[in-house]
Amino acid sequence: MGRAQRILTQPGREWGVINGEFTNTPALYRGYIMPLSAIGPLAALIGSAVFGESGSLFGMVEISLGHAVQDSITRYLLGLASVWALALALEFVSPSFGGTPNRVQALKVAAYGSTPAWVCGILGLVPRLAPYGLIGVVWSLVLVAKGAPLLLKVQDSDRAKAFGFVAAGGAAIVLIIFEVLANLFG
Repeated sequence: MGRAQRILTQPGREWGVINGEFTNTPALYRGYIMPLSAIGPLAALIGSAVFGESGSLFGMVEISLGHAVQDSITRYLLGLASVWALALALEFVSPSFGGTPNRVQALKVAAYGSTPAWVCGILGLVPRLAPYGLIGVVWSLVLVAKGAPLLLKVQDSDRAKAFGFVAAGGAAIVLIIFEVLANLFG
């Protein structure tokens, strides 16, 4: 949990540390992505069980325990897939900005950049607070914009800024697509 705390409190310094670390996809998923991405779905499940409702940006919805379990599992699995999808997109687009395509580095950006959204998922414990998790999503977009140029080696400062914006935009698009899928299947 030290990494999560540092990426939230000292992102500039932590991106530099992350950039130099060797890891692989299974280690990232097991050690970071899977545990942290479970925060929101578990919190929402508990909140739904206690309050009998689920919170979204569009208001409160009554929800049965069975539906809450199904929704939490769906959101967890789609959340894991969305991190992978963002990594693939970042890897694919990075050469257009003079960057170096590297799947593990792109996965680091997607994983560590998602930290604020995952941590703010704890608000699901009280469904009426869940919509405020949007703060974490915005913060995650900023982290992705800052981390992507560094980790994918975009050297030119103008191209790095542009790549940061594109990376954040891509993250937002991935989020929207997977949120729509979660609402369809959850």
